[in-house]
Parts: sequence; C-alpha cells; structure tokens
Amino acid sequence: MESAEEWDRCLGWTFELISEDPVRREQARGLVGVVQDLYRVAPYTYTETERDEWFSAANQAVVLYLAKGRGTLLDALGGFHPAESYAAWAGLKYVLLYLDWENRYPDEWMLSARSWGLKHNALDTLARALPYLSTEVIDQLVDLICRAVRREHRCEDAGYAVLARAVGGLQLRRLLLEIADDPDEGFRLRARYLLWLLDHPEAPKPKVSQWKAWLRSQEAEPVFERAEPVA
Repeated sequence: MESAEEWDRCLGWTFELISEDPVRREQARGLVGVVQDLYRVAPYTYTETERDEWFSAANQAVVLYLAKGRGTLLDALGGFHPAESYAAWAGLKYVLLYLDWENRYPDEWMLSARSWGLKHNALDTLARALPYLSTEVIDQLVDLICRAVRREHRCEDAGYAVLARAVGGLQLRRLLLEIADDPDEGFRLRARYLLWLLDHPEAPKPKVSQWKAWLRSQEAEPVFERAEPVA
C-alpha cells in the first residue's frame, strides 16, 4: 500500500479498535482475528467468490486488505521507514493508532496484536523523526506520552521516555506537572521521572536501568515492583 486513500480503504476499520463503544471494539478485534487466522492458512489461495462467502458485505474492507497481500496488521506496519520520510508515510497514522490502542485498552491490545518489537521500533523512529513531523502529529505524541504515564508500566515503555525527551516543550511539561500531583503514586513517579529527564538533557539515553536508579534516588522502593515493565 502506498497512498493514504489505499491505506484508508484497507485499514480504516481498525480505528474501531479504540472506539469507546465496547461492542464496536469487539467487532473490530474479531476482524483482526479473522485476518490473522486466514493469513495463517494462506488466504491468497482463495478465489474472489470464496472470499465473499467468508465475509459479509460490511466487512469487504478486510477482503481488500487481504487481497493486497499485506498479511496481518503487524505486517502492514512493519518494515523499514526512514525517519526523514516518516511524516510523509501514509502508514504513520496507523502506527499512532497502534500505540494509542495499547494505551487505551492494553488488555485487548495484548490479546489481539501485541508486538514489543513493533512498539520499540515505532517509538524509536518517532523520536528520530520529530524534526520532520507536523504540529498536529506532535500534539498526538504528547497525548500518547501522557496516556502511557497514566497506565501500568509495560515492556518497551522506556521508548516513551526517549520520545518525551525528543518532544519536550511547554505543553508536555505542563501536562506532566499536572500528573506529578496525581493521587496514584505510580503515575506521579513516572511523570516526575520524565520531568527530570527534560531538566537534565546531559543524562544518558533513557533505559530501564536508569529508571530503576532514579526510583532508588527518590526512595521509591515501595512501588518498585509495580512500576517495573512487564516481560
């Protein structure tokens, strides 16, 4: 897939994965599962008629998606995309969707399309691509960072610390300051750690060991286990 129109025709339905309506989310997750199951049994051997028998008219976007040979959602978002051209890549908004899905509904994301490698690569590329991204996309990144702070820490979340340092700015700092006073101790600590990173640009690149060391410096051992990323 190349054009934005083609991406939207094939994958526009995936935005239902972050719908506030649990029924619509479950229907979209069902389509993700259908695509994955059919891909495992070589769906491209089916004739057009046979595909029509598998899907209702309402799900023809999935048929189109399979016909393009993209495999699963993870396949569509995988591959190498230079940071310099990330802003022009039509798949960018679906990468943002993928990250937003984990932040909003982490259990559903885990069950349907977990990929720590894709998450790591997406966050790393977004941090490097920041100088080329629009203000609108940067605003979305600020929201993603703050949503990640307000959930339980998970594998590859160090990438959000790298991204936060790249984004910086008054908007992110203001929102982190608000979270730094949250009643939830875990949320407070994550926000304060990111603020510390923004205040110390000389500090090494964020990683799990740095986060743990910072926790110890705050005498935050009681939340240490709860704040540690999952494996």
